[in-house]
Amino acid sequence: MSKRNVSEDQLAACRKRLEQLWKSRIVDGELLQRAWHTAYEVATLLYEQFGAIQVAVFGSLTEPMWFTKGSDIDIAVSGLSDDAYDKARIKIMNFDSEFKIDIINLDMSKGLFRERVKHQAIPIEKGTRPALWQTLYKHLQRQVFPTEDGDIYEMNRKRLTQRINDELEKINQTLERIRRGLEKIEVVPIDVREFIENTIATDLADVYRGIENIFLRIAREVDMHMPTGSGWHKNLLAQMAEQRAERSPVVSENTYLRLKKLLEFRHKVNNIYGEALIYEKTEPHAKSIDALFANVSQDLRIFTGSLVKREEDA
Repeated sequence: MSKRNVSEDQLAACRKRLEQLWKSRIVDGELLQRAWHTAYEVATLLYEQFGAIQVAVFGSLTEPMWFTKGSDIDIAVSGLSDDAYDKARIKIMNFDSEFKIDIINLDMSKGLFRERVKHQAIPIEKGTRPALWQTLYKHLQRQVFPTEDGDIYEMNRKRLTQRINDELEKINQTLERIRRGLEKIEVVPIDVREFIENTIATDLADVYRGIENIFLRIAREVDMHMPTGSGWHKNLLAQMAEQRAERSPVVSENTYLRLKKLLEFRHKVNNIYGEALIYEKTEPHAKSIDALFANVSQDLRIFTGSLVKREEDA
């Protein structure tokens, strides 16, 4: 069933079901405590080994109602040289932890995304020890722990919409690199084309990864079902095209089919190297990626719009 064919009564039922699920969320205090202990360990590493000026947590760990075993720990760092940041990233990629850790260089972040991170961030001061997780959210108390049931749905809906928009903004930056790459490849010497081709292919894979990050958030926060197993990437995409009790379809059938092709290309990029990735296979995806992203963005606007509560829902 297309989301455009979902009736208002069906949407109201979806919103009611989602509201019930969001009200029933239970904070996993032990998980949060372990996650914050890990965040402090990473901050200590950045301060002591790489000379960071400031380290802060942002993302899902600042949202205790939504932090799960599958959530990442997002770290923003300031004051590192490019070389130090690259070395820190490699070090953290190999960090021994039950959590996946992502790090961004706040000094290099721009625009709306930078402002969102700064607004959301919870700083970790140099030399401090992990505190009880409850105390770390004091300045965000009203934002992360609603005091009235009626606020829970609206708060989480707005937060979900904002996170989706943040990810779309990051994808837009990658699209700009692809556009520049397409312009350059037409004028550079033939022996340089391969390097630009590989960069474009990697950027295309990153575009899908960004879209997939949005789907993962929706699966975790709305569906409350995360696909597993070796085929989870395909299953997640298929899940986004389904109507569920808590929501209308996230993407249309046409968008789903086009994303499926991009996912197949991303798999080749991640598993095939060198001359096997010829430009003739990359070019069609690169030239059509803007149109595909416009479709994805439009579908997501319709989806987030479907979450807006109507007076008749009450």
